Amino acid sequence: MFAIALIANSLVFAQDSNDSLTFETFNLEANDFYNGADEAGSIVINNIQLSNTFTAAWNSWNGFAISKVQDITTPGFGKQFASFANGGDDNSEKYAVFYLDGIIEFNQYRVVSGMSVTNTTYAALTMRDGDDFTKAFGSPLGIDGNPDGTDGKDWLKLQIIGLDENDEALSDTVSFYLADYRFDDDADDYIINNWEKINLESFVAKKIKFILTSSDNGDWGMNTPAYFALDNLISSPTVGINETNQLAVSFAPNPANEIVTIQIEEKANLELYNAMGQLVLAQEIANTTKLNVSELPAGIYHLTVQSNKGAASHKLVIQ
Repeated sequence: MFAIALIANSLVFAQDSNDSLTFETFNLEANDFYNGADEAGSIVINNIQLSNTFTAAWNSWNGFAISKVQDITTPGFGKQFASFANGGDDNSEKYAVFYLDGIIEFNQYRVVSGMSVTNTTYAALTMRDGDDFTKAFGSPLGIDGNPDGTDGKDWLKLQIIGLDENDEALSDTVSFYLADYRFDDDADDYIINNWEKINLESFVAKKIKFILTSSDNGDWGMNTPAYFALDNLISSPTVGINETNQLAVSFAPNPANEIVTIQIEEKANLELYNAMGQLVLAQEIANTTKLNVSELPAGIYHLTVQSNKGAASHKLVIQ
């Protein structure tokens, strides 16, 4: 491995572009990786934080790692840091690896338009061939040799969820299958082996949460290795949605379907954004204001209020 200076209990590197999160500036040798073994606690690239937890007693980690490993033929846990696309997206060398659970957090609300993902070599070859702990996808039998109820219709699904600063969901969940054996024609079954670009349709988020689920499960949870690789996350600052300050404002009801009553002790400007980051309503408010939302489509909205004393941002659900 390699040594690196710690800054504010996190690893901090420059980003290649303000709107594209890549990992090319991360200092790695050939076939090297960083998994948080120095217990820095997180990886920060130009104000974007990738969670990382390392447990020295077990030499284990979860969250995100950064990798430059290239190997698409060697099976087993030893290749947990290798992408099955044999490198990064767009012919780059470095990429992030996700394991088990983790969050990407921005320093402000951003419009997230897309990212590239692929399998790790460990997960892909395990799904293809099986091992002592995981069935081979497409088989109707579990690892105990008995029918597992799937009839071979196996899958590994990645779910992507935009969150606010309080970890509440701000958008519909985007799902992407890293492997899918549910087709009537076996020739259509696949395990992703290249970088696939996911269009997130520009949802607004303060954080992004990732969840992996599989058709192959046991007494201890998912048998399929809970990994994927990530690169080229595209996002941009969104106008009007900032960090929540301590401005006293209240509104009800929430959820709402007709009238929202907003109470504030001073004059302020109100803006309402939909989940795509589009401004759908703006007006000046003071004291008690009745806001008519009956003409707006049902969904999750972001209500921001700004005055000379500060600003506040809240989630509003319209039914």
